[in-house]
Amino acid sequence: MVSRFEHPAGTYKKIFETCEELAEPLPATVTGRIPSYLKGSLLRLGPGLFEVGDEPFYHLFDGQALMHKFDFKNGQVTYYRKFVRTDAYVRAITEKRVVITEFGTFAYPDPCKNIFSRFFSYFKGVEVTDNCLVNVYPVGEDFYAVTETNYVTKVNTDTLETMKKVDLCNYININGVTAHPHIERDGTVYNIGNCMGKGASLAYNIVRIPPTQKDKSDPIEKSKVVVQIPSAERFKPSYVHSFGMSENYFVFVETPVKINLLKFLSAWSIRGSNYMDCF
Repeated sequence: MVSRFEHPAGTYKKIFETCEELAEPLPATVTGRIPSYLKGSLLRLGPGLFEVGDEPFYHLFDGQALMHKFDFKNGQVTYYRKFVRTDAYVRAITEKRVVITEFGTFAYPDPCKNIFSRFFSYFKGVEVTDNCLVNVYPVGEDFYAVTETNYVTKVNTDTLETMKKVDLCNYININGVTAHPHIERDGTVYNIGNCMGKGASLAYNIVRIPPTQKDKSDPIEKSKVVVQIPSAERFKPSYVHSFGMSENYFVFVETPVKINLLKFLSAWSIRGSNYMDCF
């Protein structure tokens, strides 16, 4: 059973309520009539775990990823949900504490370590979260649960089992990508993320992941950068939530919501801040 306590969200605590995953799909109550020809699955992701041990996740974007599935068949609907077994989730459950810093929650060093080990753990660099609670989309014949970092998580959409974690940095020059790509009719995926550009300044790369390959190889391994857009401020790239795409153009708005890169790096190593503190 999950322990309960008063969440800092106060009167908004209902949306911070932890859910438990289901052992098997449940029949849903249908109001009205669902056409018998409607067949398939509706997949959604969101936060589902808001505390581990006696430590809360403070922001709505920090709750651990829970995948929901509604199956439609013969006018009936079943509902199923399961936590995505990310490193952030597995380690939090195992150690009963917040282990990886999230958008609005800082992960403190392991209290079981001695004072010297805890001190030096501040200087190991940024450990980026793989808590993929934002979106799920197809790449080739596979589906990936995603957030806004460089990590995506392959999932089985039939069983909701977690299959593998993929680091996009192994294939393309990005620090992270949005959770809202554009997908063409043939399955080609376009996305945008920030990167280190020319002259050691920050920039934005629009990347292309090809559709299903005839040789059945992984499309992610053939990802390419389509175009690079320089940042208006060398060390302060804009936060990128999404971008536009028409038949002939990419549409990118460099918003005034900036990420202070120097603050970001120093905050992690010395002050103990989270992502949100660096905006």
